Amino acid sequence: MGASASAIVRAKDEAATIERTLSLLRAQTVQPEIIVVDSGSSDGTVEIAKRWCDRLVEIEPWEFSYGRGLNIGARAASAPFHFAVSAHCFPERRDWIERSLAHYRDERVAATCGSDYFADRTPITAPFFQDAAHARSDPHWGFSNHASGWRASVWEQFPFDEELDYAEDREWAIRVTAAGWLIVIDPALFVDISHIWRPGARGFYSRHKRGRVAIAQFAQSPPYRIRDAVAEWWSDIPDDGHSAMFHRAFNHYRVAGMLGKYVGDREARRQAN
Repeated sequence: MGASASAIVRAKDEAATIERTLSLLRAQTVQPEIIVVDSGSSDGTVEIAKRWCDRLVEIEPWEFSYGRGLNIGARAASAPFHFAVSAHCFPERRDWIERSLAHYRDERVAATCGSDYFADRTPITAPFFQDAAHARSDPHWGFSNHASGWRASVWEQFPFDEELDYAEDREWAIRVTAAGWLIVIDPALFVDISHIWRPGARGFYSRHKRGRVAIAQFAQSPPYRIRDAVAEWWSDIPDDGHSAMFHRAFNHYRVAGMLGKYVGDREARRQAN
C-alpha cells in the first residue's frame, strides 16, 4: 500500500536547515513520501537530502520558479495528498500531516495551511474555511506554500503558475476558490516563518517588493501609500516577545519590508499603465 501523503521540499543551498526539516517530516505520525526538488545546491544540501528523502529531483537554477518547483515535485509524487514544506521551515507538531489530512474528510476542501492571525491581526482561534470572496478580498494574506497541503486531484486540474516570480500560492488560491473549493486555514497547522528574516534587511525588502509586483499581475488591491506604511509601522507589531518600542525603534527588517511594499506597489502600478 502506498503512502497517503507526499511531502515536497524545495531547496537550494539549505545545508544549515534541511536535515532538521526532513527529520521532522520523518517523525510525523503519518509517514509521508519525501521528495526533494533541488535547484543547483553547492553546499552539501544534496548529500544531506539523499540520506532522508525517497526521491531527489535535481533541476538547473535557471529552470526554477516557485510554481515550477512545486509542479515538478507534485508530478513525482505518488500520494493522493501533497504537502509543501520549505527546506528552512520546521513542522514541529508530530501530527502536522495527520491533522491536515483530517480536514479532507470534508469533500469541499482543496487545500490546507496554518496561520495565527488574519490580515487585520485578529487571532485565528479555530479552523477558518476560506472561500473565493475572502481570497479575493486581500490577496496578500492566506494560503502559503512555506508549509501547506492540497489534494493531488485538485492540483492536476489547477497546477501552480510557473511564470510568476513570486506569490504562486496566493494566485493558486484565488483560482481554486473561484472554482468553488474551500481552503482551510488552521492555527494548529501554523509552521514558524521566522525564516523570512534570514536573508537580512535587503532580502526582506526584496521579498516584499517582489510580492507586490507579482500579486498585481493577478489581483487588485488598494495602493500601499506612505501613510499605510506609517500605520503598519505603528500598529502591526510582531507577537514575538519583544516590546512595541523595540519593533518601532530597532527592527530595521520591518522598515525594509514596508519600503519593499511601497516600491513594489509603485512599480506594479507603472507596469499596469
